[in-house]
Amino acid sequence: MTTSLLDTSAAVRACVFALVGEPFAIDVTQVREVAIFEEWTTVPLAPPYLVGVANLRGDVVPIADVRATLGLPERRGGRKLPTLIVEAEGFEVALVIDEKVSLEAFGGITPLDESSPQPFAAWALGFLPDGERLVPLLDPARLLRALRETQREEA
Repeated sequence: MTTSLLDTSAAVRACVFALVGEPFAIDVTQVREVAIFEEWTTVPLAPPYLVGVANLRGDVVPIADVRATLGLPERRGGRKLPTLIVEAEGFEVALVIDEKVSLEAFGGITPLDESSPQPFAAWALGFLPDGERLVPLLDPARLLRALRETQREEA
């Protein structure tokens, strides 16, 4: 793995973050910024994944927690929410993450196949080789569609 974003030989530049100790990545072209929210508003009768909404420089941004969708344990409470502001299908959302975030360059993507690590393959575009392990390169659009489907099923 190359850690310099200036590496011109890199095929993929990604924002790498953790959820419950598991590394994940999103292509930097889909990440607008990292934002830490200390104040947000909960939404009555909102689906469980919608933590609330927050003001981001005058724009209302939904805050979503995708841990349940990824099969990970729930987030512990707290008023400080580190998030990645991502854009998918013309929609911006703040995805709750753990605090550690890095920008990294990778030589390429390992494509999905029947031997891809589960359960994250369903939400990944592929995997980024990081030493001995593969980091899921998440597809924010696929995650957001899954959240909407979950909401419809619960209604």
